Amino acid sequence: AVAIKAEDGLVQIPLEEVSDGHLHRYAFHASDGTDVRVIIVQKGGSAFGVGLDACEICGPTGYYERDNQVVCRLCDVVMNKATIGTKGGCNPIPLEHQVTEGNLRIPVEALEAAKKIFN
Repeated sequence: AVAIKAEDGLVQIPLEEVSDGHLHRYAFHASDGTDVRVIIVQKGGSAFGVGLDACEICGPTGYYERDNQVVCRLCDVVMNKATIGTKGGCNPIPLEHQVTEGNLRIPVEALEAAKKIFN
């Protein structure tokens, strides 16, 4: 995972960095030292799936890319890219974000709130 840092309460990732349809993994170092892992994948056009590298069923095991598909490391379920960023099932836990001014922006509060999942 690529380390990301916040500035003025936001983590900003340039869209050009994640606009290739492949899975991108990031890690935010939270205030208690926990690495909060985030995944981003372009679903199509200007739509991006943004979530934690964890799910409610399989926990913080995470995801990887295999044959251009996003796959759960624990249960080997292949994700439908269109559902990444929506709640439910073995799906990355959605993460609050905005796409604006050529960047994907994630509030630090959302990342700090998610650290309990990775402890």
